[in-house]
Amino acid sequence: MSAKASLRRTRAKTIVLAGTLISALGLASSVWASGDSGYCGPDWRLAAPSYDCAGRGMLSPGNDTRINMLLLMRSLRPSSKENEADTYDTALGRTFFSWDSLTASLQRPPERKVEMELGNCQVSAEGILAFRDALAAEKSLSAADRSGLDRLRGQVGCSAVEWGGFTASSAPGREYLAYLKAADAFYAGDWAGARAGFSALTRARNPWVAETARYMPIRISLRAAVADAVDQYGDFAGVDKANDEAVTSAGKAIGDYLKAYPKGRYAASAKGLIRRVAWLENDQAAFARLLENELATQGGDTAAAASLANEIDRKLLEQDGADAFITGLGNTPLLLTISNLKRMRSSAVEAMPLSASELAAQKNQFSAYGDLYGFLLATRAFQAQEQPATILRLLPDAARESRYTPLAFSRQVLRGMALNRASDPNEAGFWRELLGGSAPTFQRPLVELGLATRWQRGAKLADIFAPGSPVTDTTTRELLLQTRATPAILRATVKDTSRPARERDIALFSLLFKQLNHGAYADSTRDLALVPADADNRAGLWSFDDQATIPVGLFRKGNWADVFSCPALDRTAAALASNPRDRKAQLCLGDFYRLNGFDGFRLFRPGPTADYLGYGPDGVPGKALSREGLYNEIIADRSASADLRAYALYRAVMCYAPSGYSDCLGIARNDPDSDAAAAPQSRRKAWFTELKQRYPDSQWAKDLRYYW
Repeated sequence: MSAKASLRRTRAKTIVLAGTLISALGLASSVWASGDSGYCGPDWRLAAPSYDCAGRGMLSPGNDTRINMLLLMRSLRPSSKENEADTYDTALGRTFFSWDSLTASLQRPPERKVEMELGNCQVSAEGILAFRDALAAEKSLSAADRSGLDRLRGQVGCSAVEWGGFTASSAPGREYLAYLKAADAFYAGDWAGARAGFSALTRARNPWVAETARYMPIRISLRAAVADAVDQYGDFAGVDKANDEAVTSAGKAIGDYLKAYPKGRYAASAKGLIRRVAWLENDQAAFARLLENELATQGGDTAAAASLANEIDRKLLEQDGADAFITGLGNTPLLLTISNLKRMRSSAVEAMPLSASELAAQKNQFSAYGDLYGFLLATRAFQAQEQPATILRLLPDAARESRYTPLAFSRQVLRGMALNRASDPNEAGFWRELLGGSAPTFQRPLVELGLATRWQRGAKLADIFAPGSPVTDTTTRELLLQTRATPAILRATVKDTSRPARERDIALFSLLFKQLNHGAYADSTRDLALVPADADNRAGLWSFDDQATIPVGLFRKGNWADVFSCPALDRTAAALASNPRDRKAQLCLGDFYRLNGFDGFRLFRPGPTADYLGYGPDGVPGKALSREGLYNEIIADRSASADLRAYALYRAVMCYAPSGYSDCLGIARNDPDSDAAAAPQSRRKAWFTELKQRYPDSQWAKDLRYYW
């Protein structure tokens, strides 16, 4: 396979042509968008057998490949300083994170501001500041020269420069002026003029001007290489459309600069641009090996690391044939690791592409990375549902270390997952030991998830909420409060002022909602007294999983009635506690749901197997009865009074207005259970017909004109 023709781009990539410049001239770096767009929530379990848009703090097949790259870089070059950034998100908690939240936590150099509006300039603030710093360092400039040059720099690359006959009065000033004119030619696409201008300055007396002039031919050539490589939409048309002569010129200019300034201010940039040249030359083998070297030497805690991950993702991993190409190179184990993890993704309908024999054949490539290779073997075995003993042999117990790199942590979490699969009685003890060395950011919440999942399966839910519990992550606790927590746990949490207010509000909301929904009316009459007088009743329920405020006040000061007379909720609950078949009280409970936004609402719904957080029987006993279920009970009761049955029939039909989908099932419309729970149209027609024929004089028969 030819290195220069082995990969094909899967789609056109947008290139910001001005982005080939760096801060020396004030140009923004190139932008290469990457990753999956849109938002989705996490699977609340440790395993991620297929792509999951919520990242984990361990190397995982389900992670965004860029997250895996950062974790790998952090493993190879660990930072001496713990990342203390808080990536909390009410939907993702601290257990999971997105690519955006991860990159927001990375170290960045202190930002300096420019007191001017850049608008649509091709320059960056850093470039303008670098020029100003150079002016400030040149002590022989007069005040007039310094002011005039600074004014012109603010125009170069932004608009037509108003030179205004400006002439510098000193030799350094004239060098800076010549520099600005060469830069102006560069921004205007006058490559020949720019080359000539900068060439004349390579022997300038001012060291900043001389070095920058030596560096600029690199940028000129790279800009020229892609200037005409655009399609009709302004997108980059592909490396095969690049100007070969200009690309070659850029490579030579890099060599010239590094020879003259091996440790210069632009040396790191110039070395990085060797990759750009290899990419534009379509020398994929050279490009991949340069990326491999960067993965091995770049720390994973900086914005530069995120930029590298984006570059690898977009320019290599997303190309057709990338996996086979990387495997065939034979000497890029870090890139191969990322590719392997992606190939280990599997689903119910698609087998895992990476075979055991293929992974075994890669062993020699990992001669310097034994722990990494062992982790890959164990991950593949886990993904392939092999015996837990196989995984445990590959990953010895190291749960009592004081600190973990992401790779070491990944090995131990995977070991814990194998213990879980084996139903090992020591699993909980393993997780508790692993907590000791786990970093508070990214690691500890994941270990807490493992421990909480083990305890929920072992009927030790009370241990999660006991005083001094090691499970402190608020989102993990909130999800269990909505699913497995018993009334006793919910009440205790409501009263535990050491816990966050949102967690306590979720406990109280879950308690009261389930009591009403499950028919525990007597308990609800007592527990309604727990609602504070100032509790919120306006936050709504549309974003319950991630909204900051939980409207517990709905149970105390919600809407009780509109067209049907009903008392406050506490009196309705008391009536149902006295007689669960009180039909008017049932209708009033239905109206409470309807008037306060409960249609389509449900608490957190766990995944379908025991490794999901929250899986298992509901902690609040009783069978849930939806608003439509209340109406069905009343409609089925022929002894109910005419006005109550008429209202129940009216409301049952209106549940499907106007879309034909029920809003009264306690299930979201896009829920897979909604179709099965919905009444067929024939039944809705029967409700409509009965209302019209049996109760023709009722207000509800007169108001209802259609069924849906």
